[in-house]
Amino acid sequence: MTPAYLVGQFDPALVLLSYLVAVLAAYSAIDLVHRISQNRAREKLWLALGALAMGTGIWSMHFIGMQSFSLPIALGFDLAKTLASLVAAIAVAGLALWASSRERMGTRAIIVGALLMGAGICAMHYIGMFAMEMQPGIDWNLWLVAASTVIAVAASGAALWILFNLRRLDRRHQLLARFGAALIMGLAVVGMHYTGMAAANFPVGSTCGALGSLTGLWVVWPLAGFAAALALMVMALAAYDIRAQARAAEAQRQRALEERARVLALYDGRTMMRNRASFQQEIVGLIQNCSRSDGQFDLFYGSLRFPGLRDDEAVHEAMRVIAERLQPLTRSADLLARYSKTEFTLLRPRLHQADIPRALRDQLMAACNLPLQVGDQVVQAQAHIGTGNFPADGRHSRLLLQAAARSDVNATQLLPAVLITREEVAA
Repeated sequence: MTPAYLVGQFDPALVLLSYLVAVLAAYSAIDLVHRISQNRAREKLWLALGALAMGTGIWSMHFIGMQSFSLPIALGFDLAKTLASLVAAIAVAGLALWASSRERMGTRAIIVGALLMGAGICAMHYIGMFAMEMQPGIDWNLWLVAASTVIAVAASGAALWILFNLRRLDRRHQLLARFGAALIMGLAVVGMHYTGMAAANFPVGSTCGALGSLTGLWVVWPLAGFAAALALMVMALAAYDIRAQARAAEAQRQRALEERARVLALYDGRTMMRNRASFQQEIVGLIQNCSRSDGQFDLFYGSLRFPGLRDDEAVHEAMRVIAERLQPLTRSADLLARYSKTEFTLLRPRLHQADIPRALRDQLMAACNLPLQVGDQVVQAQAHIGTGNFPADGRHSRLLLQAAARSDVNATQLLPAVLITREEVAA
C-alpha cells in the first residue's frame, strides 16, 4: 500500500522573496571578489566580512524558503540546528570567496572547490530540514536527494567559475555581467533548495518536535531585511575602503615622486653622491659659516681615469662602485659630491687643529686604486687626489679647487676641467 503523506503548500510571495535574497547574496559575492582581486590590502578582513554577508544571505534564502512551505500541522525549527546550518552557510561562502579571489584557479581547483561547497550547501539545507525534528522522521525520496546534491555541486562549480572569470571583464561590461551572473547563481541556489524540499515527504500523523523554538512567519521579513542590509553594508564598506586605499596610495605615490624630484635635484642619479650644483651651494654656505666663526674645512678633489672603459655607461658604473667605497670613509658632517663624470669632491669641516687631511687623502687614494669589476672587465683605476684648506688656501671655492688640484703632483694637466665653476664664469 502506498503510504499517505501530508500535503504541503508554498507561498509564492515568499518563494520569490527567497530568490531575491539569493540574488543579492550572489551579487555581493561577485562584487567582493572583484574588489579583493583588485586590491589585496586587508584581504582577510574582507573575506571574513564577505563570508558573513554572503553566508547569511544564502542561509536567509534557505530559511525563508522553509517558511514558505506549510503543512496542515504547526511547524517550528530547533534553534541549535538552525544556527548550525547558518555556520555551514558562512563556511561555504568563505570557501567560495577565498577560492575565486586567488590569482589562478585551474580545473582541478574548481572541481575540488565545487565538491566542498556542494557538501557544505547540502549540510546547510538538510541540517535546516532536520531542525524541524519531525516525528516520525521525514520520508526522503533518494532520487531527489541525489538530484539536489548534484545541483549543489554543479551550482558551486558554476559559481566559482563565474566569480573568478567575471573580474577579468572590462569596466563597460561589468555591471550587466554581474547582474546576469547573480540571477544565474541565485537560480542555482534556489533550485537546489526547492529540489531538496521536494525530496521530503511527511507521513500523515506527523508532528513537529521543535514547536517551542523558532515558529511563525514573523521572522521572515525582518530576516530578509537584515540579510539585505548586511550585504549592502559590506559592499558599501568595501567600496569605501578601496577608494580610501586608492587615495592613500596616490598620496604616497605623489610623496615618492616629490622625494625623488628632491633627491634628483641634490644627488647624482648614477652614484647617489651629491651633484655638482649641490656641492657648489654647500661650499658657499660652509665658507660663510666658517668666515663668521673662524672655522676651517678641507676640500678633497679627486680625478680618476679608467683605462679600457670607453663606454659612458661603463664609466658611470665604475664611478658608482667608487662611490660605494668612499661613502664609509665619510663622517656625518662631510659632503661627498660627484663633480663631473670622473671627478669627485669631498668637504670635511676641521673639528680640531690635529684633524689634518693627510690620513683621509691616503684612505681615499687606497679606495680608488683597488681593482674594480665593471661587467666582465676588471679595471685598475688611476686616481689623483689633492686637498685644499679654508682659509689657508683661499676664501673662494675657485681658489680652493685650484689649490686641491695643484696639490697633487700628477694633476697639473687636469686644471682646465676642474676650474670651470660658476664663480669663475660669473667673474
